[in-house]
Amino acid sequence: MKRPVSMPRRKFLGHLGHCFTLGSTAALLPQLGLIPRAMAQAADYRALVCIYLAGANDSYNWLVPRDADAAGSHYDRYRTARGGVWSGSNTAGLALGFDDLLPIQPSGGAAFGLHPSCGDFTAVTGDSSQNHGGIQNLFNQGKAAFVCNAGPLVQPISKLEYNAGAPRPPQLFSHNDQELLWHIGMAAPSDPVARYGWGGRVAKSTAGGALEIGLSPSISVAGSARFLIGDGILPYQISPSGANTLDNYQTSVAGSLASARREVLDGMLADAYGDPFTRGYADTLQRSLTVGESLDALLNAADGSGGLQTVFPEGNSLADQLKVVASMIKVSRASLSATRQVFYVRYGSFDLHDGMFDSGGTLTDSGHGELLTALNQAVGAFWSALGEIGARDKVTTFTMSDFGRTLSGNGSGSDHAWGGNLMVLGDAVRGGALYGSYPQMVLNADDNNAMDWSFTRGQYIPTTSVDQVAATLARWMGVSDGSALDAMFPLLGNFASGDLGFMNT
Repeated sequence: MKRPVSMPRRKFLGHLGHCFTLGSTAALLPQLGLIPRAMAQAADYRALVCIYLAGANDSYNWLVPRDADAAGSHYDRYRTARGGVWSGSNTAGLALGFDDLLPIQPSGGAAFGLHPSCGDFTAVTGDSSQNHGGIQNLFNQGKAAFVCNAGPLVQPISKLEYNAGAPRPPQLFSHNDQELLWHIGMAAPSDPVARYGWGGRVAKSTAGGALEIGLSPSISVAGSARFLIGDGILPYQISPSGANTLDNYQTSVAGSLASARREVLDGMLADAYGDPFTRGYADTLQRSLTVGESLDALLNAADGSGGLQTVFPEGNSLADQLKVVASMIKVSRASLSATRQVFYVRYGSFDLHDGMFDSGGTLTDSGHGELLTALNQAVGAFWSALGEIGARDKVTTFTMSDFGRTLSGNGSGSDHAWGGNLMVLGDAVRGGALYGSYPQMVLNADDNNAMDWSFTRGQYIPTTSVDQVAATLARWMGVSDGSALDAMFPLLGNFASGDLGFMNT
């Protein structure tokens, strides 16, 4: 008969690093905001999924004019501004060939095309495979839309007004600063509202509090994200492999060393510490461990109820993130009484100052095309998973990125600019359309009638603000028009409309 394992605390601390890693502990600590449990649950469910394309996606090679391959056409202006079509003999050109573009026909009549990476595909994982529709297919089915030439703005601004010193976002063309503005949903980082991300503000306003196991309504699969932080709400951080737990903490074989470690840790966390910081740290870690265990049990239930049948492409880190988001949505609706959730995933870097194309590869498996292929396949598989769990009308997915990029190249890539294009996807989206104003694709544009303004290298001044994009999505989530929306986005009143029209109610 084995004797019970006894371990004093000092010895326990010596063993702690062998089973409870610092990285795991750090990931657990922000899991739970000090937020109340919801006392009542609404009957419906809605979620936002933000795909952040880190490093600044060259979105004018993602969505391209495709009206005619003739002089003077919209496509020809694009081709000229980008230095001609890239080829082995024109490696400085950044334009895609007319026939390489995947055609889409937005409502309104103008013809456009998508990067050739955006077609249908077959996802393979191990011995399993599944066909999925790509972004071209989703757009043509009316499930996806694009918002054009969007970016941070203090107020609408023309080129003349810009040159005259009119208010503009701080630190334009800087990755960190412009990412922050997208995350807070406004070009005023000093405003008190900007302490919180706009996703966190939406979660705070619509979710009402924590879910059944104390799970935050804002959830990140990509580490810390300002976008998800709200007043009294900290994001739950989950990994692509599932819930974050301390290594070996769940091991509870009676008499084992791991069981003894857990017993000692639980005892330490239960102590009545006099120091409020220490007490708060212990309480937060304890709640985090509880949530992690509960969530892990739901996601890995023996009956498979937390799993998915959809095949996601292997070797695709964005697909891995979106797969766990789909599983989280499934268990949150089925077991956690969730009504509103906001998710955040991240992929990149898209900061291609060089290597936009690669003569050793194809348009879809190298450079920018390789990144867009991963995005397309992750989104396509995620859409299939949402169909599997019956949530396509309940989940709206959208992209954000630091900024657009210069139309003219620098030799083999593009540089930092301002306005760019983003995608919105879901059954609640008024898809098959472009919103905002797609630029004329001219270097140094100065057309006041068309509100088409760019600088010498095609750095386009946005005509749609991040506030308008965020407010349109917030309204769909349930934020009320009027004072609630205005308080959430203090600069919204500077723009003609706080609703861009791409969402059904």
